Amino acid sequence: MRSVVFLGLFFLPLSLFSQAAFDFVKTEDSLKLVFNSISAETSYSRRDSLNTIFLGMLRSTLEVQSSFTYPFDSIRIGKLKSPDGRFRIFTWNIPQPGGYQKYFGLLQVKKADGNVALIELKDGRKNITDVKNEKLPADRWIAALYYQLAQFPTANGNAYVLLGYDFNNLFTSKKIIDVLTFDSQGTPIFGSPVFNVDGKYRLSRIVFEFNARVNMVLRYNDDSKTIVFDHLSPSSPEFAGDFQYYGPDGSFDGFKLEGTEWVYVRDLDLRNPRRSKPKPVNAPVDIKEPGFLYKPNSSPKK
Repeated sequence: MRSVVFLGLFFLPLSLFSQAAFDFVKTEDSLKLVFNSISAETSYSRRDSLNTIFLGMLRSTLEVQSSFTYPFDSIRIGKLKSPDGRFRIFTWNIPQPGGYQKYFGLLQVKKADGNVALIELKDGRKNITDVKNEKLPADRWIAALYYQLAQFPTANGNAYVLLGYDFNNLFTSKKIIDVLTFDSQGTPIFGSPVFNVDGKYRLSRIVFEFNARVNMVLRYNDDSKTIVFDHLSPSSPEFAGDFQYYGPDGSFDGFKLEGTEWVYVRDLDLRNPRRSKPKPVNAPVDIKEPGFLYKPNSSPKK
């Protein structure tokens, strides 16, 4: 009974959201209270119930047109805004039994007429059969916690690289390089074949999978216009393809922005990020799914 009363307390602010004079400060305080309660909750079922409330509250808040410029800094979820001011994206996760995660996302898009549309992202990981190549709508989102984005030009206007993290499960984690574009109606599309691997492959997104107990660098360097990442190798050759045994091997690779595409480069020298433009090099023998770039001829990590 206590939990029912406790949950009921958080429905009260929802009645305020229809008011013409919207108080973002008070609303942010309510959102923060609910989200902090999710973090403190140990019951998976109550955590999910609280998140349902949080999602509804945040959705209602972001439907208010003037919310597009409000920062929501005190709510500890992923928040990114494109440099051209076209969209904002909010992402967060809710831990599940067995080390799994549920991911949630809301995308605010400023349309040509100046109005702001709100689009909910639905986790579609279970229904993606070709993660490297599929273009995905908002209701089949690959799902990740986005922490960095980069804007780049295409023939149809700006596109956006999104760098994200997926806790995945108890054994492996994933980092993702995805691409967000918009069609002529302003509908978001995730994935675009802009990743050029030695001219042999045009991939729509990159997914790295590695041991859950290690850290992997994946970041965008704006000075060199390069997405830099740890090269992953198995701890021993017999574990090739089993990503719970993959980790950084001490070298770095990247994708360098060349015009409207990202060209794969190997063995970046991070001591001098302003060096001359790197040239494409030989692609790996195989780009495995869903891990990326195992060097068959490299020395295994000890």
